[in-house]
Amino acid sequence: MKRAQSALFDRLAAGDRLYTYPQESLDKLNALVPAKGRTLDVGCGDGTIPECFDADFTAGFDVSFRCAQLARSRGIRAAVADAANGLPYADETFDTIYCVDVLHHLEQRWEPVFAELNRVLRPGGTLAIVEPDARNPFVRWTQAPGSPIRVAPYDNEPAIDPAELTPFLERRGYELTVRPIHIEGEQVERSVFPLWQRLAKAPFTLALAFQYRNQPNKFVILARKQD
Repeated sequence: MKRAQSALFDRLAAGDRLYTYPQESLDKLNALVPAKGRTLDVGCGDGTIPECFDADFTAGFDVSFRCAQLARSRGIRAAVADAANGLPYADETFDTIYCVDVLHHLEQRWEPVFAELNRVLRPGGTLAIVEPDARNPFVRWTQAPGSPIRVAPYDNEPAIDPAELTPFLERRGYELTVRPIHIEGEQVERSVFPLWQRLAKAPFTLALAFQYRNQPNKFVILARKQD
């Protein structure tokens, strides 16, 4: 991941929270994998998501030093790392890996990340991926690079169609289920865009949000690694 992006998230997490989530959304994420065992959270952010896991052991990592620091303050064993450059974990360490809202930040450089996650996941383990769903027009337009109503904090974070990700897992022999999900979450620091720009976009984003309010905003891929 580019240093500019890790620096951006250092700034966005300057307070004590990066994102806020309603409890219902955290409960949905926790319920994706009922028996988690040793769990790794990819791009753990400020630790809010992995903090909700009912796992035997939870570790996490993030490219942002500040995010990892906040996650550690919430009891997560968090490291500063980039999966594309190798992770500080032994082979087959984890029973479950969560990867929530991370892959769309990587500018489609997914192959080395999947290779590394596959390495640290034990046979029979589960990889749970959650991403903004490009099949929802509201999500697609508000994430798209160059879109006049883009709200994504970095300039190249397009939403993903699950069909873009499944080949990386299928060729590694994973058993997959893909389904829609609705997860609410809000970035705490809103100053990425100037106030005038946020106000100018608001009528359009609100209208689109209302129009597509009944369409799930994310998708889940649950991938089981072969024994």
